[in-house]
Amino acid sequence: AVGGAPELDLLLTPNLSVLFAARAAGLLPLGFIGSIGAFSDTHKLREAAERARRLGFAGALAIHPNQVAIFNDAFSPSPQELEWARRVLAAEKDATAQGIGAFALDGRMVDPPVIQRARDIIATDPGAGLGV
Repeated sequence: AVGGAPELDLLLTPNLSVLFAARAAGLLPLGFIGSIGAFSDTHKLREAAERARRLGFAGALAIHPNQVAIFNDAFSPSPQELEWARRVLAAEKDATAQGIGAFALDGRMVDPPVIQRARDIIATDPGAGLGV
């Protein structure tokens, strides 16, 4: 405890440190930037989980059953993200066949980190293993 309130300003740096360390070690980064104690404020929890996913966290641990659906929803890719990821991977296949390492898609550069993000999105698709 550092004496401050468990809010974004105070929690961002230590949480990002955990995120970066987990990614560097090849571990699944779990967490969100907020207090786990405020489990009844589902709106705030959803916002925190969505922010955590945008930052690169892969999920979070729930301390109350009400949190499970919120976390499942917040950390799952949207249909738009899945479509984007599929398009990136299809374009990558074409680019690789042409011997091109980086390419443009929708006016944006696509390079290995973007391709990896697309792969990660596809890998987190809950319906991927079901043929959905």
